[in-house]
Amino acid sequence: MLTRRSLLALGGGGLLLPSLLPGRAFGDGASPDRKFLFVFCPGGWDPTYVFAPLFGNPLVDMEPAATTATANGIPFVDAASRPSVRAFFEDFGDRACVVNGMEVRSVAHDVCRRIAMTGSSLPGGDDWAAILGANAADAPPLPFVHISGPAYGNQYGSAVVRVGSKGQFGKLLDGSALTESTPPILAPSATLDGLEDAYALARAEAFAAAAARGRAARIGELAVTVEKDLAAITERGALALGGGDLADGLADIVSLFQQKLARCGMIAFNGHLDWGWDTHSSNDLQDLHFEELFAALNTTLRALDALPGDRGTLLDDTTVVVVSEMGRYPQLNNTFGKEHWTFTSCLLVGGGVAGGQVIGEYDSNAAGRPVDLASGAATDDGVLLVPGNLGATLLTIAGVDPAEFVGDAPIAAAIA
Repeated sequence: MLTRRSLLALGGGGLLLPSLLPGRAFGDGASPDRKFLFVFCPGGWDPTYVFAPLFGNPLVDMEPAATTATANGIPFVDAASRPSVRAFFEDFGDRACVVNGMEVRSVAHDVCRRIAMTGSSLPGGDDWAAILGANAADAPPLPFVHISGPAYGNQYGSAVVRVGSKGQFGKLLDGSALTESTPPILAPSATLDGLEDAYALARAEAFAAAAARGRAARIGELAVTVEKDLAAITERGALALGGGDLADGLADIVSLFQQKLARCGMIAFNGHLDWGWDTHSSNDLQDLHFEELFAALNTTLRALDALPGDRGTLLDDTTVVVVSEMGRYPQLNNTFGKEHWTFTSCLLVGGGVAGGQVIGEYDSNAAGRPVDLASGAATDDGVLLVPGNLGATLLTIAGVDPAEFVGDAPIAAAIA
């Protein structure tokens, strides 16, 4: 007999199945309990506003009022209108690694998003966060909490807990989705809700006790575990997420990390006032987007660095990954915007990251140069960076063997 709680456990975000996933493989010197916070900027950002100071290149249109600055060994594009960018590199540059010149090999939004997060344009793959969440050593009840942004799950789709950008899943669990509906639906009383939960747990325990061995016994054990996890998550309000701005969403994920309820979190940032990064006109909007992005990052990193963690602070336990799906063409068009460009940059900061450095660079045509993966230096004998290299790097930091999931090698120079 299925109850509301049982249905949620089976279908509400994949809380039941992560422990049924294939065996985990960890690399040497790995950190299988490392946490990962993903910030995704859809539409394609312009690296020349922060990561790529290409001043003096006649083929690149840079901001007239910007200049090159350096903090903690990292050169970046500095502008008076972006004090949060400057503050980031001054405060956290020693923990940050900029990766320049990565090619996504497409200029189509949907394709680029899939490539950026899975390393392949083909459907049927899992994104980095789903793989990382499913392979967490401590099997948290919420392996990968997805607030917004891209999410691709196949083999590990059950690790993804989609809470919704407006907190829809949390409202479903606490019953507020019923009372907020039009017309409102009378939710069951707390007493009835508690009886329902107790009944579901008792049925699960009875099934587990009756199952002799094999898959039936395993399913019974998992049913008991998920009922207990779901009750604990609901009581702690852990899924009361979404509905705020970028800083609020990041704070929600940090709270889950602090409670050791999740390994990965994903949130998208669509720019200032939700205007979007796809600036085919008015490319100067990128200035507003980057300032707001880095202001939220600074707040989040300070919060992580102030909380206790297993290795020191929670920032020491967490790798923050900031990416976009593509870059922007180096020259302005006739509407003062920039078109799509296959080359882009990304940012890593926090635990497991070899900070204070820039890996890779752009050539005279604003295309990425090949890189020596061991040193991070650009060299004609190196490897042209692609998202698969980034994914392999994250998997290695997490203690997951990247060779099982991606054909590209990790960027060893980026790993602490």
